[in-house]
Amino acid sequence: MQLSSNYGLKLFEGTDNVKRQDFVDNFTKIDYVMKEHDTHLSDMVYQTAGGSATAITLTIKGTLVNGYPITFIASANNGGAVTTINGKKLYKPGTTVSPNLISGKAYTVWYSSTGDCFFIKASAEGDADVSHVLASKKFSNDNDTGLTGAMPNNGAINYNIPINGSFTIPLGYTTGGKITQSITTKSEQTYNPSTTAQIIASGQYLSGSQTIAPVTGNATINDVVSGKVFSSGNGINLVGNATIASLGGFHIISGSISPSFSGNGSVTITTPGPPIAVFGIYRRDTTTWPFTYSVTGDFGIPIYDIYIPYLGISISGNTITFSGTVSINKINWVAIYK
Repeated sequence: MQLSSNYGLKLFEGTDNVKRQDFVDNFTKIDYVMKEHDTHLSDMVYQTAGGSATAITLTIKGTLVNGYPITFIASANNGGAVTTINGKKLYKPGTTVSPNLISGKAYTVWYSSTGDCFFIKASAEGDADVSHVLASKKFSNDNDTGLTGAMPNNGAINYNIPINGSFTIPLGYTTGGKITQSITTKSEQTYNPSTTAQIIASGQYLSGSQTIAPVTGNATINDVVSGKVFSSGNGINLVGNATIASLGGFHIISGSISPSFSGNGSVTITTPGPPIAVFGIYRRDTTTWPFTYSVTGDFGIPIYDIYIPYLGISISGNTITFSGTVSINKINWVAIYK
């Protein structure tokens, strides 16, 4: 009598003396194996987990052996906290990290006799969420499978940044692009002093030195008439302090007098400074005559040149004296003095 290779059932041959017990033994083995098969089938049905989110209880039919599989539906979210099944720790595959269980999701775990723990069957893992995955693209993570990404697709990003400007990079995905700073440049230049403002415009990069040429000249305040503003190598916006006399110039003063003498008389006028020449017109009755008088002959004025010698002129210090031997009605005069 031979035995079957799988379950050791007795295989009767024509010459065997078959007994009743042989049939009983065969049927007993068949009954045991079928019952064991039914038990495994029931274990494959997804039962709803009992207990709590982190202390799960499951009905386990049979003896836990290494690799024993169990399926269940989570009844609560565990938030990735430490979790047990029937008092034994539940981990991600090959780790000591608790998986993230979601209520209503089905899971398969298997028993490890080495660690006396359960490992969740390897499936989708990862900590990416919808904000990390391009919009419309599918992905899975620790929490779920078949999720749809929500990251915006910004395409190519190109931008020209002005001086001191900024650019906010938008959240999301980009195929690339180029951020460029475009700045007008200005090469080296020298600016000479001018009577109008010369402006170096804003919004440009100075690639060369910009030189403001200095004001030149040697004029001092003693070279410029008092009260006048000027600039030279000695300073900017200086105020002159010179006088006509200090500059070698002359003052001019004029007047008109009606002498009271009628003959052999004189009249005087006083100037602010010593006169060097006097000229004008005098009238006797209805006739007028010009006259000139110069102390030194400056300005081409004769030292003494009176058209008709009815009027005498002399200068002493700051005083001009007009005299006459006849009646003179009026004298209009102009004096030059320092």
